[in-house]
Amino acid sequence: MLSLMYLHRGLNKIVKNNLNGGISMARKFITSLTVLLVLLMVSSGTIYAATYLGYGWPSKTIPIKTYSYNDRWQIPMNAAVSSWNNAGAKIKFNKSSSSSNTITAAQYSYTDYGRNYATYSGKNLKSFRIELNSRTISADAKNFLNFVQSTFVHELGHSIWLADNPSTSSASIMKHSRNRNTMIKPQTFDINNVKAKY
Repeated sequence: MLSLMYLHRGLNKIVKNNLNGGISMARKFITSLTVLLVLLMVSSGTIYAATYLGYGWPSKTIPIKTYSYNDRWQIPMNAAVSSWNNAGAKIKFNKSSSSSNTITAAQYSYTDYGRNYATYSGKNLKSFRIELNSRTISADAKNFLNFVQSTFVHELGHSIWLADNPSTSSASIMKHSRNRNTMIKPQTFDINNVKAKY
């Protein structure tokens, strides 16, 4: 924004020094050009301002340990992984029996729907453990499959740099206030912020 102000001032000086008769017309052109540039910057720059964690998985392929549950859980959990893999975010979660990154669905005493416990060194995420709380999800879900998928997509987001509750008016899977019964995939805001990291 500052550089645009300097551009505007510099062009005004050129106009004053070189165009004695056409200053008014040139100023209108410069002002219009400046307004257009500002609008372009606002529409393309600030909408994707993310809230990042201080760490994330260091490569575009993120291994997760193979998990196996009944269809009630397996279907939405697989859909959550596919949601990220097919989002165009330049990353891929890859199931592997040798991965130390575990996913568990069980009853936990805490009130959260899910948690992601991270082990990291500097900015590099070394391993993570995701827990999906069947106790709270079962109690609050109106659409169980969607609720599980939304929760798991959110928790996976933490492994690729995304923090909770970004300061944006845009829709985001990382917001705690989202409707977990209907928002089940990474949103444009989330996808663009992950792409910026990879």
